[in-house]
Amino acid sequence: MKNKAITAVLAVVMIAMLSLSLFGCGSDNNDVEPDPTTTYATTTSDQTEAETTTAHETEPDLAPENTTTAQAPTVTTTTTAVAPGGFVYPFNFPGVAPVMANIPSGDAFYLILVNRNFALPDHFTRDHLNLVTIPGSNPAIQMHATAAHYYHQMYLAGRQAGVGLIPFSGYRNTQRQYTNFTNRIQRYRNQGYTHEQAVNMAAAWIKPPRCSEHETGLAIDITNPGHWGLRQAFDQTPEFAWLMENAHEFGFIMRYPRGAEAITMVNYEPWHFRFVGVENARAIHASGLVLEQWLEQRS
Repeated sequence: MKNKAITAVLAVVMIAMLSLSLFGCGSDNNDVEPDPTTTYATTTSDQTEAETTTAHETEPDLAPENTTTAQAPTVTTTTTAVAPGGFVYPFNFPGVAPVMANIPSGDAFYLILVNRNFALPDHFTRDHLNLVTIPGSNPAIQMHATAAHYYHQMYLAGRQAGVGLIPFSGYRNTQRQYTNFTNRIQRYRNQGYTHEQAVNMAAAWIKPPRCSEHETGLAIDITNPGHWGLRQAFDQTPEFAWLMENAHEFGFIMRYPRGAEAITMVNYEPWHFRFVGVENARAIHASGLVLEQWLEQRS
C-alpha cells in the first residue's frame, strides 16, 4: 500500500509538471504587451516607486489605450496638400493640413512650435535631437539632453519638497505617434462616429503624427506616486500644485491649460509639460499666456 501511495503522488506531480510545460506557465514572452495590472518599478535617483501600468497614453478617466496597431481608416500618403514653400504633409486626415514648422537653431530650438497647424518636415528626424534617457526612469524614457537634465533637477527639487514627479512619456517617434493617433481614431469609429468626427476628436487628445511636441524631445507627461497613467485628477495632487509654482524655474511650462483649448486645439492636459528654457519659461509664466500667444506677442 505504501508503494502504491508513493506511485500515485509521483504520478500527480508528473501530470502537474507536464501541464506547466504545455501551457507555458512561468515563460518569459517579451513580445506580449503588459497586462493592465503589470507592476513596474519606476526609479529616479535612489527612490523607487511601485507603479501600475495601464497604457502608454490614456484619455482622462477612460479605459487604457489599445496598444495594438489599429486598422486605421484610409490613412494614406497624399500629394495634394502642398503648403507654401512646397511642403507636403504626408498623411491624409480630414481637417488636418498643417504647414511646415520652423526649426530654430541653437537655444532657440526650445521655442519650436508644433501643433495641429505646424508639422515637422521630412528632414526633421531623431538625428536632430541629442536624446538621452532621463536618469533613473524605468521603463527608460528619453528626452532632448538639455530638457532631460532640467527635468531631473526639477525632480530632485520636488523630492526635497516632499513630492514625487514620475516621468510617464517623453520622446516618441513619428511611427509611434501615427499608431497612437490611428488607434484613437479607430476607438471613436467603433463608437459610431464618422471618420472626420473621429479624427477631430482624436486630435484633441493625441496630436496627429509630426504635429506632436513629443516628437521634438521637449515634452514630458508626468504622473505621481501610486498612479501609472494620465488623468485630469492629477491637478488635485501635491505634485501638480508644486509644478505650477516651480516648473518655470526649471524651464518647463504646463502646455495645455484649461480655458485655452480654442488656442492650443488640445483638451486640458494637466500632466503635459514642455521645456522652453528657463528664461523663456519664467517670461511665459509671468505673462499668463500659452505658447502660441506668447510667441505671437513676441514676434
